[in-house]
Amino acid sequence: MWTGSHRIVNDFRKNILGLLPLSSEQALRMMNDVPHTYCWSPSLVPKPNDWGPNIDVCGFFFLYDKTDYPVPRSLMDFLDSGDPPLYIGFGSISGHDERKLFRTIIRALNITGKRAVVSDKLIAPDTEVPENIHPCGNCPHDWLFQYVSGVCHHGGAGTTATGLRAGLPTIIVPFFGDQYFWSDIVEKAGAGPPALSARSLHTRHLVDAINFISDANVKARAQEISRKMRDEHGCEAAMRSFHQQLPLDAMQSDLEETYPACYRIPKYGLKVSWPVAQILLGVESVFLDDLLPCATCEWNPAKSFNLSIPPLYRTPDRVLPYTEDQRKKIIAAFSDVINKVPQK
Repeated sequence: MWTGSHRIVNDFRKNILGLLPLSSEQALRMMNDVPHTYCWSPSLVPKPNDWGPNIDVCGFFFLYDKTDYPVPRSLMDFLDSGDPPLYIGFGSISGHDERKLFRTIIRALNITGKRAVVSDKLIAPDTEVPENIHPCGNCPHDWLFQYVSGVCHHGGAGTTATGLRAGLPTIIVPFFGDQYFWSDIVEKAGAGPPALSARSLHTRHLVDAINFISDANVKARAQEISRKMRDEHGCEAAMRSFHQQLPLDAMQSDLEETYPACYRIPKYGLKVSWPVAQILLGVESVFLDDLLPCATCEWNPAKSFNLSIPPLYRTPDRVLPYTEDQRKKIIAAFSDVINKVPQK
């Protein structure tokens, strides 16, 4: 996981949070302690018993219940002209022989007597499209999946989640990565057949898979999964998880509590926020060498270091968020502290 995401994480730490980047050794030591929120359905993949309280499985994230989509008239006419069709599409996956795949899809649909909305990425420009197939461009899945009877896709996490939330039995043709994981999960859940091979997708395999998801028991299982997923409210659960894991006492700034502490002043035993530090620097109550980064959670011991640049409050105009009276109160509070607390 770290190998694939370390650049993104370290860019975020350095450029957004103002923290030092992590080495691979540091990251791996922290991994078992740092709180994690997994954004998949616990109905599909429950939290393992050996995962600690710092790990939550909250559910998939669905931001919108309804999508404002200008529906092409031809697509709506196709959806209304017969039994609900299948959806077949493999996202932005490239490198496959789309002509061969499309011929396989045509034959399988003809044998099973099914109709389908098919992603236009699988249809070459000069290809003749039969009447039981409607090409589909960039169409939001959460809208389209209301009108189809089943889905056949690459097994991306988002497409898998959207299809199951819509109660649709699912065929997965994985190409790489976690797509194989999701195909296995869907099969174990009883909502779809075993994964089909993208490299050697034969007509008989696709026919068998279509017949499999047409079974009443499979449809019922997909509907049951949908009901459970709709009760999970993944976004809300993830926000609760995030806030429950915050060490609020350690985050609170001394002298003024509006903003979280991000600096320590060891010789006074204080931890202060970014704007409070700026005020104290401005009146020379402290100097840059007095400030050290404040870690609210010591996931692993880090070397102390001095700041190389003055702390500037990060607003577009760098205006401190305090009135003159509030500024004077902070300075006075700091003076009271240094008169009472022995210097360290």
